[in-house]
Amino acid sequence: MAELLYPRSPDGNYYDERETWSRDKMRSWQLERIQAQVAHAYQNSAFYRRKLDVAGVAPGDIKTLDDVRRLPFTTKDELKQDQHQNPLYGTVAAVRPEQAMRLHFTSGTTGRPVHVLDTQNDFLGFYRSYARGLYGMGIRPDDVVMCAFGYGPWIGFWSGFFAAQDVGCLMIPVGGMSTEQRIDIIETYGVTVLGCTPSYALHMAETAKKLGKDLSKSKIRITWHTGEPGAAIPSTRKKIEQAYGARVCDLPGLTEIAAWGFSCAHESGLDHVHEDYVYPEVLNTETGDPVGPGEEGELVFTSLYRQALPLLRYRTRDIVRVADRTCSCGRTLFSIEGGVVGRLDDMKKIRGVIVYPTQIEEAVRHYQEVEEFQVRIWRKDNLDEITVLIDTGTQVPPDSFQNLTRRMADELRKTLGIRVDVQAEEPGSLPRWDHKARRVKDERSEVPF
Repeated sequence: MAELLYPRSPDGNYYDERETWSRDKMRSWQLERIQAQVAHAYQNSAFYRRKLDVAGVAPGDIKTLDDVRRLPFTTKDELKQDQHQNPLYGTVAAVRPEQAMRLHFTSGTTGRPVHVLDTQNDFLGFYRSYARGLYGMGIRPDDVVMCAFGYGPWIGFWSGFFAAQDVGCLMIPVGGMSTEQRIDIIETYGVTVLGCTPSYALHMAETAKKLGKDLSKSKIRITWHTGEPGAAIPSTRKKIEQAYGARVCDLPGLTEIAAWGFSCAHESGLDHVHEDYVYPEVLNTETGDPVGPGEEGELVFTSLYRQALPLLRYRTRDIVRVADRTCSCGRTLFSIEGGVVGRLDDMKKIRGVIVYPTQIEEAVRHYQEVEEFQVRIWRKDNLDEITVLIDTGTQVPPDSFQNLTRRMADELRKTLGIRVDVQAEEPGSLPRWDHKARRVKDERSEVPF
């Protein structure tokens, strides 16, 4: 089964042959896999048997890809509720725990995590799709790779480690090491590829600078980032590029779905979607209708390979823009423009204006003086207020703070369309992150939506 599911490319231009399949061949594959997934979910998951029965849909009703729209949506809140009421794995699980080989937790910034069981084939599919992304970025067997993360219950960098190993790279495990020790590893062992969150990449470069070291002079040629949207934010990407003298790549993924996309070595600004592992839909957030090229909508996935957690029409809450152009790399995979635009879960309404944290990060990261930042949303005299706290380290003398904060406040006002207060904090006072950053603090007791 594994050989059938993961055919390798006959040449070295791509990781496997499915990256350049014709649209007809891909759609045929997707329909076959969706039909199998729906049947598997109905037969083995009490959660999905109930949902499909309520929706009046039987597995045999899915005869075309258009019929996928007859399937009910699945949300993360539903999974959390199911597992809370039916611990540990909920009625959504389609295999018994003894049939699984790994347990992972979702790593969102809020709420109870979802427990995700993976069979051997599930984990194989996750890291093989991840490996395709790394290969597409230009990572090759002669690279020396460091995955800079703590080896906990989160799948993102576990699968990244296995993926780079699958490509054939020399791997250096650094899970229990400090940032200073990891910097020493980079210099001593000639690391050529770094994998971590974008926040941690900036933190490590900042730490190196304080040690009198310049990571742009290291052998690192590619950095890849997951867990946060930073690598797809132009100003953040540029800051990482300058810090490491390397090409910066985005690799979005979801624990419960897949490492679902990647930006390739051709640097077209597109993210390619592994649509042979996950069937993508991009839907208008108000009407639920599919959007066309150049339009934005919510990304919805149906898993095409997961056995333990065969999710159907899973609402990612990610807003993406469907690409209206092709990439010069020659891949025929479905693509989106510029990665994830924002998350519906992270969206804030401030004085009637919709604000995404990614918009704030894009504006703040334009300023090279800023090493870290935090966003505080609060209420004064029944009016919403937003304050951006910045940490410049020792780069800016205190007598220059006023000019910097004024310029940044002006830019944020133009970007967001609302007044923003910017305050400079004591150097080194804001937290740094080696996993998902939690930079937004919404202190309002009642949040308008």
